[in-house]
Amino acid sequence: MCDIMDNYNESMNRYVEKLTSDIDREYKKLQTKENDIKFKDASNYSDDELRFVIFCIESLAEDMQIDPVIVHDALTKESNIVNQYIIPCYETLHTQGKEYIIEILKEVMGERGVKL
Repeated sequence: MCDIMDNYNESMNRYVEKLTSDIDREYKKLQTKENDIKFKDASNYSDDELRFVIFCIESLAEDMQIDPVIVHDALTKESNIVNQYIIPCYETLHTQGKEYIIEILKEVMGERGVKL
């Protein structure tokens, strides 16, 4: 039974590493080509993208125990993380768990100097 669990844990670790690598690779592409990217206007988000942005904002606000309006302003007006990270990485990010999304967004916020 232990061998089965060890194999399962190893498989899950490889899976998480691959997903993390995919997200990191996409983020680095965005950083290096940031000036060339045409970002979507909020009015052009799909319903799923819009729901995901709301989920991200509310999840961060809950985790940080602050008003979602403050998080919204930080991710849109202050840093444009919504248009420059969340939406471009939507396809990969939306498949992740809430805790992972919160942590990766906190990391991106830190890299961009966003303080809440």
